[in-house]
Order: sequence, then C-alpha cells, then structure tokens
Amino acid sequence: MTARWQHDAEIFVVSVLILYLELVLIRWIGTEIRLFAYLGNLILVVCFFGVGLGCYLADRPVQPDRIGWNALLLVVLISNPLQWKGLDLKQTTVLLSGFEDLSIWQGSAGQTALQVVAGLLIMGVLLYLVARIFLPAGQILGRALTGHPSVIRAYSVNIVGSLGGVWLFQGLSWAATPPAVWFGVSAGWLLALALTQGERAARAGALAAAAAVVVGVGASSPDRIVWSPYQKLQIRPFVPGDSREGVQHGYLMEVNGTFYQLLLDLSERFVHAHPGALDADLVKRSDYNLPFAFKPDARRVLIVGAGSGNNAAAALRHGVEQVDCVEIDPQIYEVGRQLHPERPYDSSRVRMFINDARAFFKHAEGSYDLIWFGWLDAHTLGSSYNNLRLDHYVYTRESFREARRLLADDGLLVVNFVAQREWIADRLYALLRELFPHEPLVYRAEQLPFWYGVNGVTLIAGRHPVTLDSLRDDASRQALRTRLVSLPGTTRVTTDDWPDLYLESAKLPKLHLLTSLAVVGAVLLVRRRGFGLVGGMDWPFFWLGAAFLLLEVQTVSRATLLFGMTWVVNGIVISAVLVMILAANAVAALWPRLPRWLPVVGLAVTVAGLATAPLDVFNALSGLGKLSAATIFLTAPVFFAGLLFIRWFAVCADKPRALGANLIGALVGGLLETLSFLAGMRALVVLVGLFYLVAILMWRSNPEATQSPTS
Repeated sequence: MTARWQHDAEIFVVSVLILYLELVLIRWIGTEIRLFAYLGNLILVVCFFGVGLGCYLADRPVQPDRIGWNALLLVVLISNPLQWKGLDLKQTTVLLSGFEDLSIWQGSAGQTALQVVAGLLIMGVLLYLVARIFLPAGQILGRALTGHPSVIRAYSVNIVGSLGGVWLFQGLSWAATPPAVWFGVSAGWLLALALTQGERAARAGALAAAAAVVVGVGASSPDRIVWSPYQKLQIRPFVPGDSREGVQHGYLMEVNGTFYQLLLDLSERFVHAHPGALDADLVKRSDYNLPFAFKPDARRVLIVGAGSGNNAAAALRHGVEQVDCVEIDPQIYEVGRQLHPERPYDSSRVRMFINDARAFFKHAEGSYDLIWFGWLDAHTLGSSYNNLRLDHYVYTRESFREARRLLADDGLLVVNFVAQREWIADRLYALLRELFPHEPLVYRAEQLPFWYGVNGVTLIAGRHPVTLDSLRDDASRQALRTRLVSLPGTTRVTTDDWPDLYLESAKLPKLHLLTSLAVVGAVLLVRRRGFGLVGGMDWPFFWLGAAFLLLEVQTVSRATLLFGMTWVVNGIVISAVLVMILAANAVAALWPRLPRWLPVVGLAVTVAGLATAPLDVFNALSGLGKLSAATIFLTAPVFFAGLLFIRWFAVCADKPRALGANLIGALVGGLLETLSFLAGMRALVVLVGLFYLVAILMWRSNPEATQSPTS
C-alpha cells in the first residue's frame, strides 16, 4: 500500500469512528439520563470540543488507549452494572428538573440549591469524560491531515468517513440493535485503527469491547426492551395493583425509563368478562371513548400519534369505517401490532402510515370526520443537531392550519395532551381559538385510575360550535360539566419560526444558559491553563465553524418542515450537507484558480435566499423532485462556504490548529442555537450571515489569502 493510500485509510477510519461515536453517545446518554434529551445538542458540541482540542494538540504524544479508558469509565458510571443505589446517575434528571421554565416529563419541583449544584457537578464529570474520549481521536485526525500529500484529497476522505459514520449508526438504529452492539462496533473500528496506531489503539478496542459488555449487563431486565430509531422502549405485562381478580389488562410501555403508555383492553368483551377489574361506566368516560360521544357518526378518522393502538381500537369499537393512523416510531407500531390485546392494527379498516404528522398533513386528502391528536407529547429530541423535540412542529399554528384543511365541514379536531403547566394548555387553546370560528371546548380528564386512560387535558374544536348539549349520553354530559376548563388564551402561540412548545415565552431557559456558560468557561480554562495551548485562535476558521453548525441547525429544522422529523430525513439532510462539502472540494481541485469573489457572492446570495424565501414553493413538487430541489436550496450555502474553507485550509501554515479552531467555533455556534428561544429560527440565518462576513473580513487581512489551493 502506498503512503498516500495509508494516509487515506487512517483518515477514513478515524473519521468514521469520530462521527459514529458522537451519535452513539448522543443517543445513549440522552436515553439513560433523560435530562440530556432536553438539552438539545449539548453532547454534540462537547464532542466537537474534544475533537477540536485534539487537533490543537496534534503535535503532542497520542494515547489512543485513553479513548477506551474514558469510554469504559463513562459506561460504568451511567450503566451502573452492579445497581448501586448511590451511583444512580439517572437521578440527575430529577436534581435539575425544578426550573420553572423547563418542562420535563415526570420531573419534580422544589430542588434545593445543593441538589442543583450536585446535578451540575454530575453533568460536568460526564461531559468531561465525553470530551476526553474524543481528544486522542482529534490528535490522530490532525496529524493525518497534516501528513497527507494532498490537502483536498485528505479533507475529502475525512468527509467520506464522516458520511460512513452517520449511516453506520443510522443502519444500526434502523435494525433496532441495542447499545451493547453499538459499543461493540466502536471496538471494531478502534481495532482497525490499531493498524496505524499500534498496540495502544488495540488496547482501546479491547476496553471498548469491555464497555459493550458492561452496557449489556447494566441493561439486563426481565422486561422486553426494544431500541427504536428514537428511544428505548420497555414493555411488560400490566396487572393493576388493586385488581381483585389479578387480571392482566394489557401491557405497560415505558420510554427512556419513564411511563409512556398502556396497551389497554377496553373492549366490551373484556369489560363484561371482568366486572371486578373494570367499571363499564368508567370505561365509557375514558378519554379513548369520549371523542365518539361528540362525534358518534364518524366514518373516516385520522389519528396522529397513533402509538400502540389504543385510539385505533376505540375507533373500531365505535364503528368507524376507515381509520388512518400516523405514527413516527416504527417500533412502537410493531409492539402494538404484536401485543395490543384488541389487535386493532390487524383490521382491514386501519391504514398505518409510519411518518411524521406534518409530512402526512401536506399530502393527505380530506375529508375526515374526526382528526385526533393522540398523546404524542415527546420524550426525546428530533435530531442530534438542534433543540427541537419530536413534537415541536406538530403543535404550531401552521400545523393546526394544515390539519384543519383535512376536516370535513362538520368534522371535529380533538387534541389530548398531558399539560404539566397550565400555560401549555392555554397555548393549545389559543391556537385552536385562533384557527376556528368558535371557541374550543376544553375539559380535564376525570381522575380515574390510569388503566382507564391517560389523565390530561382535552380540547375539541370545529367549524360549528362544540358544546356539551350535543352529547346524547346524560351521564357523560353530567360528568364533563364539572370538568370544563376556562382558559384566557393569552399565552404566546407557537409557530414554525418559534416552535418552542415547552417554553412559556421568548427567553433563554435557565438550565440551557447555565450549561452553555459552563461549557464556554471550561473551553476558556482549557485554552489558558489546562493544556498550555499556544499560538492563539485561528479566528477565520473559528467563525467558519460557528457559522457552519448554526447553518446545519437551520438546514435540519427547515427540512423537517418539508419532509417531517423522521430519523431518515435527519440522515438524508446531514448527508446532503456532507455531500455539498465534497462537491466544494471537487470544484476546488478541478478549478484551483476559481475567482476569489465567486464563493463570497454565492454565499451571500444563498444565505439571503434562506432568510427570505418561503419554503411553501417546494410543496408544489413531490417525490424525488421535491427532495432534490429543497435539499439543494437548503444546503447551497454549505457548498460556497466549503469552497472558502478548502481554499483557506489548503494554504494555512498550521492545519491542525486551523481545524481545531473550526471545531471549537462549531461548539460555540451550537451553543448559540439557544438564541432561537429568544428570536426564532429564522433569526439564526442572519447570525450565520454575520459569522461568515466576519470570517471573510478577517481572512482578507491574512497575507496567505492571496494564494490558491493545491490538489
């Protein structure tokens, strides 16, 4: 093997490893310690920091085994294989869930200052270990890029490896493999790295294999555990504790270690067969049956957030002829298909669509007699690259407007939601009041045992007035009369530009602010003292990195509005970003004397287009045409920024320092994404443009700026 191919192989292997491990840790830590699933891209930016710091320190001795040691320690702390009560780091979520501006499912309030400090310290230790995992990998990458005879080729191999890492993890997620497999695969890549890094990299592979075993031991459970592309599902038979007959009602499903839903048998056959277990009158008033008290003649029903099948089963019990179900998680659907006691998904009257609700709305054909938003409030992020939860774009003004388009003239829209804050219910009320000509009816669920259904708030709206007088059943009408809710409708409504459902108003959440300041403080401390970095920051590359990650956040968010927030869409969008960088590298190699003004003008035009052009124009297209046109439009700035990057990178004197500055800039850009909580998503595009402008102005003052890249 020639020296060039050896360099290529080393860059490819370490690049796959870096991206793959980033995605593994983001997904696994956010699942096991739910707090990280509410903190957006915090793990991601810390990974960027570790790689960037490693690039800065590329000239120092590399210790590849540190990847394995730190990964093993991180896994032992989080997995807690011996089940020590004093080492239950999952309680970090409880310690830091008391902020009034942070809505965490099954969190608690009233934490003391000492508990908050303890929670932050635990977070700090975990983030420190994450950064240390990636530091040796960054050193290897920085050295390999410096030693490669062709800069453009080396950087292109780096991007191809990154693409490989993305789709390696996406493939394992699609196959519903558990984390033990993920860490086992990382051990294989570390062993491959040993071909160039020697015995210490092989030792890292062995330690990663040990981490895989620890994860497997820590996850052992008598329950059925399924890892979907989004979350961990834990399923076990459900027998109510006070059931006199000890009858199994169905199954209980937890998501990421907390209650999510029951797979209930509320059929007449089961209820009548077990009168000591279920009260027939209470079943009638369950939130799974009440919507049909308001719309008893429903013949065509759409259920979004169909879950494991309770809503579909209710629709079938009430004689609905066509039940269209939308569920984003294929494994939740599969569990429901296999285990739901009423077997609703086996019915020929049910059509299942594994898709995001917004994506379905755009292409569905009305008219539905009933559109039912089930209990689809999310416990996880929609992407590793932004702060959006899976459900954020479902509960916006534009989303409800799209749903309203699908309603029949006399149809009803029903929204079930577990509103942990009064203002969340008020926000939903304000949205429906704004979009429908009559005030929505709002009531709270009766405080029934949870095996009758989820206790939350229900909102019902239509083009005609919805009142209790329309109910035919006197008992239901009387029961609901005492549970009607009057809301002011004054809470700021969510929009596609400001979709922050769990934030009362435009502000920076305290926990996000604290963690961001802590990360920035750690970066400054490391730069000045911890590692003795010299030479200063390569500022043009820093600002390019900050702009890049903010741009990537925008790209993922806006692609979600067009195609949905599914894991496939996220993978395609991130891949498109990387392909645009490859295209820029190819252009730079083929035309090294490309006019310097061209990428600057192209970047200015495409960023301005993102800031001003409406996305609705792409909805006129469909299929591959829509995907291609929208993806090119959304990622075009990446192409022109890539031309700038590779031109500058090819002529810079200290490439590891430049790459390190770029990755640390990406860290800052990722943290600045929280500004969308204040100003909305579109404002981030303006910030992207400013960052690129600063980078260009700083580079123009650089004496290397007049040189051209070499291939």
